[in-house]
Amino acid sequence: MLTTRTVSIDLTERERKEAATARRFPVSVSSEAPVSRRDWQSGETFSEILSHSPDAIDLSRAPLPLLECHDRSRVNVGIVTGLRVEGGKLRGELQLGASQRATELAADIAAGIVTGISVGYSVTEIVRDEKAKTLTATRWMPHEVSIAPVPADFTVGINRSAEMPTSNIPESPAVQQPDTTNREDAAVLAERNRASTIRSVVAKAGLETTFADNLVSRGVPVDEARAAVLNELADRSEATQINGQLRVDAFGPSITAGNGDDFRHAAVDALLIRSGIPVEKPHAAARDLSPSIGEIARTCLSRAGKRSFWGAPTGARLFARALATSDFPLILLGALHASIRRGYETEPQSHRAWVRPVSVPDFRLQHRPILGSAPSLEQVNEGGEYRHGALDEDSTSYKIAKYGKIVSLTWEALVNDTFDAFLRIQPALGQAARRLESDLVYELLGANAGLGPVMQDGTALFDASHGNLVDPAAAFSASLIAVGRTLLRKQTAVGGGFLALAPRHLICPPELETDAELLIANASRRTSVEKATAEWLGSLNLVVEPRLAADAVFLAADNGQIDTVELGLLDENFGGPVIEEEREFGRDVVRWKVRHVCGAKVLDWRGLVRIPIDSE
Repeated sequence: MLTTRTVSIDLTERERKEAATARRFPVSVSSEAPVSRRDWQSGETFSEILSHSPDAIDLSRAPLPLLECHDRSRVNVGIVTGLRVEGGKLRGELQLGASQRATELAADIAAGIVTGISVGYSVTEIVRDEKAKTLTATRWMPHEVSIAPVPADFTVGINRSAEMPTSNIPESPAVQQPDTTNREDAAVLAERNRASTIRSVVAKAGLETTFADNLVSRGVPVDEARAAVLNELADRSEATQINGQLRVDAFGPSITAGNGDDFRHAAVDALLIRSGIPVEKPHAAARDLSPSIGEIARTCLSRAGKRSFWGAPTGARLFARALATSDFPLILLGALHASIRRGYETEPQSHRAWVRPVSVPDFRLQHRPILGSAPSLEQVNEGGEYRHGALDEDSTSYKIAKYGKIVSLTWEALVNDTFDAFLRIQPALGQAARRLESDLVYELLGANAGLGPVMQDGTALFDASHGNLVDPAAAFSASLIAVGRTLLRKQTAVGGGFLALAPRHLICPPELETDAELLIANASRRTSVEKATAEWLGSLNLVVEPRLAADAVFLAADNGQIDTVELGLLDENFGGPVIEEEREFGRDVVRWKVRHVCGAKVLDWRGLVRIPIDSE
């Protein structure tokens, strides 16, 4: 997830004049100064410290793009080059481009009007100190640098003429001493962070600086200040029109009444982050948006031009009114879909290694020609006639089926703000959808006492007449696998001629996994190898599946050579289960249908060989 922290630009008069022409500004991007962050899972506030030790910063993305207010939807206005760590700070050189906007920024920076720089970064390793209330990023990567209005880290900036004192910045949690001086310094730093955070939130909401000044001077905590911003925007939303649209953006310039998709994206990511569900590329505003389901409901009402206030007695009607807006139901649906999709993508899926997934348009019978039925080419004499050869001499068909469940969220769960707990259990539905696919595929291999389903010719999948069943053996060995390879090689097309199929996948149960790994590992060695362990075994892709019985392994050809097993998925389900809302008006419940439509079929026996093993 991408995080940001802001610093200040500080140039002398001489440096400003020189920089105005060159458009190049020496900059210190970051330091180890603590910045206040909120842990959304625990609700506690911690001081985040970015380590600047030699191995802490990953600069593989350098040079970094220079943006405005972390707006990644626009082309960068410059770059930051020459990044290196010096004196405990990350330093570089800001180079503005030749565009009109870059020219304006260069002049404003040189004049001392624009003075804020913010770095966007991701953290991969972090050390948490509960006692000192610190989060120290021991491994992190800067992604971009932005022109920003409000600084948070006062120890860095652009080409400062003298270093600011850092006695109030702890070098690490371990060296802090509990004396009065340090406590006073910590209090000053905490107050500075509070003020800068409030000013940043107010600026992003588009409110006046006097509004921020009032909050800061009254000592309002950050969380209460966010709520005050929301209330102010709600009060103004009914009367204020900007270009014919209500402005109710409390969380950044990209979240406006005219851009509902962007707002919903940020709200969904905020809910997922709070629930502990990983988000690969969260919305830039997700961290600034309150993850409280009540505050999100209030914002949805505000965006719809309706006023609401959190807390009794109006809180009892908050969610009923929010569910009547266009945004709030879609945010709940989006968060639910993302959590289920996460489970679908992370569930083990051995069948996807060797089965061909195909999108199908409807529930009608799906007809498939057999590739092995292609006719042989015949000689045509001079002036002779070409004879017709049909491709439909052998074919098969199957249907997909619908599977699903209903999940419900009560009004009480929304009021109690336990939506994050509800989200955390939903990935299991995505995992269930993926397991359903595996069940359908491997049921085919286990059907009919292990001989498989009856094929279009009236014979079981694995049969001596199909040339894909090895005689039973007492032990699992390389020579036994070689027999299976020979059977694949000798498979012939219906129209005549050898298909010359090559084994690509070795599919086995967990009981034979170690033996299979040893065979493949020995075959991969280029040094002295047992004669019986052929080198070709090393190229096999090992697929281990617990649904398989321990009495057989399988060789499968690549599905690029021949269609063997097809997994059919309705168009809407190709990326995972579909979730649809079902409103139950008679009760205080929101319900969703989770639907997954799929089916599996063995199309051709020629690309699959069963090798029985004596498991005793």
